[in-house]
Amino acid sequence: MFEKTLADLIQGLRANKRNEREYIQQSLEEIQREVQSSDVNQKSVAVDKLNYLHMLGYDMNWANFHVVEVMASGRFDQKRAGYLAAAQSFHADTDVVMLTTNLIRKDLASSNAMEVAVALDGLAQIATEALAMDLLDDVMAVLGHARAYIRKKAIVCLYRLVTRYPEGHQAAVPQLKERLDDSDPAVVSAAVSVVCELARTNPHNYLALAPALYRLLNSSRNNWMLIKIVKLFALLTPIEPRLARKLHGPVSQLVSTTGAMSLLYECIHTAVVGDIISVPLPVTDSIGYEVDFAELCAQKLEQFYESRDHNLRYVGLVTLAQLQARRPDLVEGQFETVLRCVDDPDLSIRMRALEVVSAMATRRTLVRSVKRLMSQLVLSNTVALQPAHTAASTYAVPESYGDDEDEDDEDDEDAEQPFADASGVSRVTAKGTMASRTAQAVSDAADNPEYRLAVVEAILDMCSRQSYANMTDFEWYVATLADLVYVAGVDAGPQLSHKLLDVSARVRQVRGFSVRMARRLLADEHLVVHAATDGTNAPVLATAAFILGEYCALTPVSHDDIALLLPRALATFSAQHQAAFVQAAMKAYTNWLGDVCGYWSPEVWEQVRSTTASTQRALADALLALTAGTTTSPTALEAALPLEVDGRLRQFVAILDAVALATSNPSDAAPPLCAELHSLFTLHELNPISAAAQAKVPLPDGLDLDTPIGDPIPDTSLRVLPPSPPAPPVRASSNRGSYSGGEPSSSYGARGKGVFYLADGKHGSSRELPEVDDIPVVTLDLGGDQGVPHRTYKKDKKGKKGQKKKHTKSSAHRPASPPAAAVDIAADEDMPGAAGAANQPQPEHSAHP
Repeated sequence: MFEKTLADLIQGLRANKRNEREYIQQSLEEIQREVQSSDVNQKSVAVDKLNYLHMLGYDMNWANFHVVEVMASGRFDQKRAGYLAAAQSFHADTDVVMLTTNLIRKDLASSNAMEVAVALDGLAQIATEALAMDLLDDVMAVLGHARAYIRKKAIVCLYRLVTRYPEGHQAAVPQLKERLDDSDPAVVSAAVSVVCELARTNPHNYLALAPALYRLLNSSRNNWMLIKIVKLFALLTPIEPRLARKLHGPVSQLVSTTGAMSLLYECIHTAVVGDIISVPLPVTDSIGYEVDFAELCAQKLEQFYESRDHNLRYVGLVTLAQLQARRPDLVEGQFETVLRCVDDPDLSIRMRALEVVSAMATRRTLVRSVKRLMSQLVLSNTVALQPAHTAASTYAVPESYGDDEDEDDEDDEDAEQPFADASGVSRVTAKGTMASRTAQAVSDAADNPEYRLAVVEAILDMCSRQSYANMTDFEWYVATLADLVYVAGVDAGPQLSHKLLDVSARVRQVRGFSVRMARRLLADEHLVVHAATDGTNAPVLATAAFILGEYCALTPVSHDDIALLLPRALATFSAQHQAAFVQAAMKAYTNWLGDVCGYWSPEVWEQVRSTTASTQRALADALLALTAGTTTSPTALEAALPLEVDGRLRQFVAILDAVALATSNPSDAAPPLCAELHSLFTLHELNPISAAAQAKVPLPDGLDLDTPIGDPIPDTSLRVLPPSPPAPPVRASSNRGSYSGGEPSSSYGARGKGVFYLADGKHGSSRELPEVDDIPVVTLDLGGDQGVPHRTYKKDKKGKKGQKKKHTKSSAHRPASPPAAAVDIAADEDMPGAAGAANQPQPEHSAHP
């Protein structure tokens, strides 16, 4: 019978392009008959054809056992076909792999070098953990083969076995160390490559190879192998600091003389991460001058991030960031060059340059860096900054900056021109593009949301680093935060709100300006309406409302502020943000009321009446908007509100009703209630405290927060209790209190243990809720001068644990920390450390909006 060869199969496929599927299906049926033949030659040809069809996407796992039979053939061409088929089709779950162990061991011990080579190649491809454990010793025996070609293949195969069977690395290290001294350069290069790859997982295991690698570093002229050796020392030097001084000479020599950019980069990278640059030994550069090694590395790095090659610029900036962490003084001189990399069209280069620029910001370079980054955030679809939102001095360089600027900076157009001109007109055009030379180079890379968020985080980090150590003009910083609200984009709202609140709370001198900027943000109707829908600026506006309400006493307040804090779009915000707006509106209203009471007159009385009435209407509209579509019952309207919003609305309504009642009739003097309401929110000043302040409060002696104060309240949520028998009247007691009146009506159940239980429907008719006046009032006599009950405390470890969980935080009213600059910056204040100080009254701390 005529049998098709592999060539015949390929020719048939080309001749049957229209019915290729049918032809392949017919060929597979023929191959199934051929592989079952007892003729090894016919079986080998069938496996060759299966190899070809497998590369076209057809499965051949059904023939795995026949592949093993071909691997066992005595002819080399057939054995090679079998190993090739195994490499293509075998995987970790192939059950016939276990049948190849003795077969591969026999081929590795063969006197035919070609059979050994094909066995090493096949084993490297199909090795499993079991095969690696069984054949590791056989492969290491081949490392001493007479032919260098086999030794090189054995080293590479050893790498695959060690990765599959990590426990074998201990036995492999001595063998690899011997191959580092091999007479053949190709074998040595293979050994270095394998050691470099294996050392990434655990470099400690290969520290013993350092002497041999050091000899190769000094003797080899192969750049590829030198790159591997230097990369390997970059892993070993951090765990063995003594290598730094030893490597200083050869690594510095390579940095000074080599012209290969790849080798130069690896040498600089190793010198930086291995801290070789800190070795106090002079280095001779290419022209014979002695220079500091760190300075030489910084000079050589300029060739990378000034190159036109994107890859070289990227790796140069990565290494520059690593050098900056150890020697920031060497990176400051590269500010202009790195700043130009921020405008690179490649997004990855921009991200790396952003890290370096953010870390090198100083008082001299802060404003210019922020301006350059701000210009990238302005996109074609960004809302243009209006004069009402951008002060004339928003991006003008303050006088305190740039006192030591170089004269060369005068040529930098971006450094001279602010975002807004002298008249307050924004330089952001209607299309949202910057009218400056630098911003015109901004590419579409700034449209990436990840990059835009990274720019915002870099600006905030530069300005607030080390408690605003680089900042002297905080009004400029607050105005910058306000401008970022318009151009930052998605996901930047939480960061901006946090920083806006942080700088306003810490820097007392800027609080008045923060109030004015908060008014500008809240007065932008477009921003308020779309803040909750886009999910970006809602946290910022809630923070602006908190600032306006908390520090409104620092600037003249008008009744318009109250309207800003009760916008029509309040219902679109989350419950947390709604509560912040309502609370701020209460503070602004009471503060305005206290101000106008200072110059009381009939006109002021009329204004108070009208403002109170308009605020009541605004609250009513807000209540209807917050509960729109839920119910029409007034009681149910209040119940439908979130708890944090409902509580503040009730307080505000009570204040407004009290003021309306106090001013119902004209009077010659301001009602005392109106003049004193502001003290509800201004009694104590808000100061920042450390997050660890509560842990520093000493525990009072005998404090026990785990023992219940009274009897536990029974849980009636899952069952209905029958009515209890009538209880005798409760007599007055000095420690339990007393009440007057008869027993509660049986129509709503009996009273027992101070809790009212609902009666079961089987024991009576329909029940009615009691009147409020019918509910008995129990007066508790707590004793003590301050109304605190006298209890017996016990001190133990359990009490301490409970104290950490339940003890509320409070802020010590302490004087401000001494300023580090010309402004008063409040640091994170800790609670008093002494026990006596902990018992002193602490000021109230309002919650974050």
